[in-house]
Amino acid sequence: MESLNDADIQLARLKKRLDREQRARAESEAIAEKALSELYTKKKEIELLQLITVAANEASTVDDAMRTALDGVCAHTRWPVGHVHLKDSAGVLVSTSLWHLDNSERYKTFRKATEAMTFVPSIGLPGRVLEERKPAWIVDVTKDDNFPRSKAAQDTGLRAGFAFPVLVGEEVAAVMEFFSDEPAEPDDAVLTIMAHVGSQLGRVIERRRAEDALKLASQHKSQFLANMSHELRTPLNAIIGITEMLQEDARDSDRGNEFEPLDRVVRAARHLLAVINDILDLSKIEAGKMDLHVSSFEIAPVVQDVVNTVGTLAAKNQNSLKLECPPDMGFMCADQTRIRQALLNLISNAAKFTENGTVTISVSRTIAETGEWVVISVSDTGIGLTAEQKGRLFQDFVQADASTTRRYGGTGLGLAISRRFCQMMGGDITVESEPGRGSTFTIRLPAQETQSQAPVLPKSSPPTLRSTDSQRAPLILVIDDDDAVRKVTTHFLTREGFAVTTASGGREGLRLARELQPAAITLDIMMPDLDGWTVLAAIKGDPATAGIPVVLMTIVDEKNRGYSLGAADYMVKPVDWSGLSGVLRSICKSAGRGVLVVDDDDAIRSGLRRALHEGGWQVAEAENGRVALARLAEAQPDVIVLDLMMPEMDGFELLDALRSNRAWREIPVLVLTAKDLTDDDRARLNGGIERILQKRDRQELLSEVLDVLDRCIERRRGESIAVP
Repeated sequence: MESLNDADIQLARLKKRLDREQRARAESEAIAEKALSELYTKKKEIELLQLITVAANEASTVDDAMRTALDGVCAHTRWPVGHVHLKDSAGVLVSTSLWHLDNSERYKTFRKATEAMTFVPSIGLPGRVLEERKPAWIVDVTKDDNFPRSKAAQDTGLRAGFAFPVLVGEEVAAVMEFFSDEPAEPDDAVLTIMAHVGSQLGRVIERRRAEDALKLASQHKSQFLANMSHELRTPLNAIIGITEMLQEDARDSDRGNEFEPLDRVVRAARHLLAVINDILDLSKIEAGKMDLHVSSFEIAPVVQDVVNTVGTLAAKNQNSLKLECPPDMGFMCADQTRIRQALLNLISNAAKFTENGTVTISVSRTIAETGEWVVISVSDTGIGLTAEQKGRLFQDFVQADASTTRRYGGTGLGLAISRRFCQMMGGDITVESEPGRGSTFTIRLPAQETQSQAPVLPKSSPPTLRSTDSQRAPLILVIDDDDAVRKVTTHFLTREGFAVTTASGGREGLRLARELQPAAITLDIMMPDLDGWTVLAAIKGDPATAGIPVVLMTIVDEKNRGYSLGAADYMVKPVDWSGLSGVLRSICKSAGRGVLVVDDDDAIRSGLRRALHEGGWQVAEAENGRVALARLAEAQPDVIVLDLMMPEMDGFELLDALRSNRAWREIPVLVLTAKDLTDDDRARLNGGIERILQKRDRQELLSEVLDVLDRCIERRRGESIAVP
């Protein structure tokens, strides 16, 4: 009996121990399950935060980031409705178009009620968040006295709601709210994570505001530069124009003693104008608004022209110029004007800082792993540079030292701008120098052409000449990257009696335009290598091709914008009067001789009147757009010369008025302006431009005009042959 009791005791002990172990195991499993649940929740919270962080960093707009957050929070909470309110300038929350709706039809009543309301601080769920600047939770919105949309929520089955602020610093920029279809007690963990989400989204808004502020500042800077450009250039243009007229009077009246002082005035004014242009160029480069006009051109003549230009300056310091450039140096593809500018700066500096010495300009082509390069070195036997001076040489507004500025003048911008031009073209400028042993500046630019002679077409794209009489028919160059378009255009033009050559891209088209000198060019805008706007600018900026008419052929629906102003030409003040007469003769050919000059500057009008009268033109004048309209009503001119910046009615407004009048819309307009044109201005002018004469010295410009006139005469002879 005693042994039986012992067995019962042992059994009871084992049972008790088993119960303890089972309870401990159950407790452990509960703890583990809770830990796993918390871990899962934390994982989901981290994933949500990661999603919002990525959206905040990568979203291109605030709306994109907000939309990602709406979807992410609804997925995390499994709540079916989410919405964003933005604070307006009056400090009131207004509804946006940003929604997450699991079922749009079911919740449309609630959406309509929400979008019809605005929320001031403390009113409604968004208003509470706006006032307190922290998240808020409502267990059941249908029973909340401070929820104006309770009926709409009840009708659509919405119950619980929470909202949180999107904070930029201490400011509530937006409020995001979410709703469930079941009542729910406040979840502190959810509210905590939502506060982090709001902070992330606030950074997106803050970044966007900073970007907008920078953009606005850039726009203000550009506008300031454009306005200052006009205000500074206009009196300078008047000084130059009037002084040149006085020079001509002195020359004609044999008052030679007056010519040299007047020449000093012109040189000083042009120097100041060059300084202004340098500052504007630098500002454009910094703003990323400096465009390159790439064209194919022969290297040797360009270098020779620049050397000839610097000859007088070199002789002034008793220097000799030595040019080492083989005549068969070939062609390169770059912005010819910017290369001229950089090379002119280097050679001028060398001649200026050298006395009784030699300036050597050497040109070569080199082959490297990265392709073929053109290397232009300018060496002098001048004062040289220390290592410290070389280190700051290419900085803006910096020269070698203060004594250099006092003795030689200058702004310290030329080298900085020249180097940036070269870097924009994929190259650079470097310097080697020692004090007292002279300096060597080297321009290194990609050639982008391998020919050592005049460019020819690649074998894969030979020119196609088709005509029943190709020796007599006018030659048309078709530039289009679409093979089908080229074939169809060739077919129709050939059938109409034209000879046709095609180019599959902009670079090839530029080469052919220079080589073949066609009677006209048809040009597509949307092309992969160089777009049509760039090609057009290059054609009109190259003296060899500037006189060739260009017809745009494009699918881009911007022709009204491009042609709305209908400008027949564009020149920059100060105006070369002889060049202007040449351009007008080219525009009007042998038609009438009546010109209406519209400019608010008396000096400009006076100079134009004098030059045009000498050229046989009949001149009418107007000081602004309104007076011009009155002159047009009295008599219709053959061409209009128009300034853009004028009081009462500016040039843009006058051009709009011209194009809206059927009797006036075909009158050619030549735009003259000192305004630094914006991209929008250029877009409005671009389609109507036939010629651009770039600013160069007087003799070079005269020579260019004569060349263009000769080519126009030759083309007119070809065009006089009747097209069947």
